[in-house]
Amino acid sequence: MGELTGAACATLVAEIAERHAGPVVLIAPDMQNALRLHDEIRQFTDQMVMNLADWETLPYDSFSPHQEIISSRLSTLYQLPSMQRGVLIVPVNTLMQRVCPHSYLHGHALVMKKGQRLSRDALRAQLDSAGYRHVDQVMEHGEYATRGALLDLFPMGSEQPYRLDFFDDEIDSLRLFDADTQRTLEEVEAINLLPAHEFPTDKAAIELFRSQWRDTFEVKRDAEHIYQQVSKGTLPAGIEYWQPLFFSEPLPPLFSYFPANTLVVNTGSLETSAERFQADTLARFENRGVDPMRPLLPPEALWLRVDELFSELKRWPRLQLKTDHLPEKAANTNLGFQKLPDLAIQAQQKAPLDALRKFLESFSGPVIFSVESEGRREALGELLARIKIAPKRILRLDDARDAGRYLMIGAAEHGFIDTQRNLALICESDLLGERVARRRQDSRRTINPDTLIRNLAGAPRRPTCSGIWNTASDAMRE
Repeated sequence: MGELTGAACATLVAEIAERHAGPVVLIAPDMQNALRLHDEIRQFTDQMVMNLADWETLPYDSFSPHQEIISSRLSTLYQLPSMQRGVLIVPVNTLMQRVCPHSYLHGHALVMKKGQRLSRDALRAQLDSAGYRHVDQVMEHGEYATRGALLDLFPMGSEQPYRLDFFDDEIDSLRLFDADTQRTLEEVEAINLLPAHEFPTDKAAIELFRSQWRDTFEVKRDAEHIYQQVSKGTLPAGIEYWQPLFFSEPLPPLFSYFPANTLVVNTGSLETSAERFQADTLARFENRGVDPMRPLLPPEALWLRVDELFSELKRWPRLQLKTDHLPEKAANTNLGFQKLPDLAIQAQQKAPLDALRKFLESFSGPVIFSVESEGRREALGELLARIKIAPKRILRLDDARDAGRYLMIGAAEHGFIDTQRNLALICESDLLGERVARRRQDSRRTINPDTLIRNLAGAPRRPTCSGIWNTASDAMRE
């Protein structure tokens, strides 16, 4: 399918998700595009939209992914096999990464309910076996703390930590609490506990690791050697790149998690992105595989080769989405989305909104303006009033049925003209230029920045997009 410019790809995927009787897996060329598509698609559908987070480390890095990333990945992987509808977005390199077996996640998940009989000592042993860390105060995923009859726990895959209050060997109450203030919040009936890592860390898994290491690498006596650290129960930074040694079978591909009725959709040049990632991975393996303290597993133990990727893709129905016009062939469909003309606000000109005004006068169909927040919606409304445009506020794109002017809140970066429906979508970046798009890209993080800078204060504030709107408005007044 061709001619999908701007946010047209997101609107089409949202429409596919609404119509397809099963999950849709959208393959993005990279993580930046995956995060953008996640935000945009959510604007156009009520279906569940998930990302499979990337580790955000380079192949064979000597440090581990952040716990928040592992938590997000475990939660997505746990839900994926039973996903009935919705969209999963995954970058090519993440799709090529082999994952833990589905049986491991479900075999090590634990449900705890209010009123359940459970020994605190037995629960602590289970948490230790699942890789959770015993700390004085719970602050992040994968930690637990004990104080008398209370046990605080931040499960992987959970957005907030929980406080368990025991009465003898029975869970008397389960409550959420705030990790920053440690204040108890509302009560819940049950929690789902996922393992703390994407691989087992119990005694049997450690012994399996040791055995397979001896079969694969030389064992050194140095205390800093990976083998010696794991043997003592310590997980060194970057241990994820030896993950296969904790399992008796080779790691399966992500495709093994897809439900049977999954539809695969990809954007961009899938083959080019896959070949580039494979080349980068091989180069890092060759460059970093010289350290005797950290001998490396071959890339094929951790990632699919390009030929393996396309072999897996052949097993699933697949749509390919392109921005360009496709040649007229039976298998090709051009959907008639066009780029908007240059509508940028020229704040220093006498008629800064002249390009927009002329477009609105010439376009006969509905025009929808999309901004990111209520504050920006108010600011844009004031600007449009200067050219006597009073857009109607709507919640969804489908609400714009008549040839009018509309205003909605959403995350789409660039708009389009839908020639088939005679509809135009205009976004902040179309009016304010690439400054807005760059700020959005800078603000997207898999890790919550508040988690990383919780103890910092006095950081300088960055200009907001609302500030840009105000600057444009002030310049117009002058």
